[in-house]
Amino acid sequence: MSWKTKWGKNATCPISLTRLRPGCNKDGITYVVKIKCGHRFYRKALYKWYDTSPYCPVCRACIKF
Repeated sequence: MSWKTKWGKNATCPISLTRLRPGCNKDGITYVVKIKCGHRFYRKALYKWYDTSPYCPVCRACIKF
């Protein structure tokens, strides 16, 4: 199953409002992270968000890493 089929071809990060694309950096860390409530975000955007609020920006569930 391709990521477009799994996530939808227009899946976007609710924080950065950019289209989500899978991939890893040179250390093997993925760019996209899925939190416990099921929402997906770009890792850097979520960490910046977490500095100001410990809740999911979509559903307000507590973010747990």
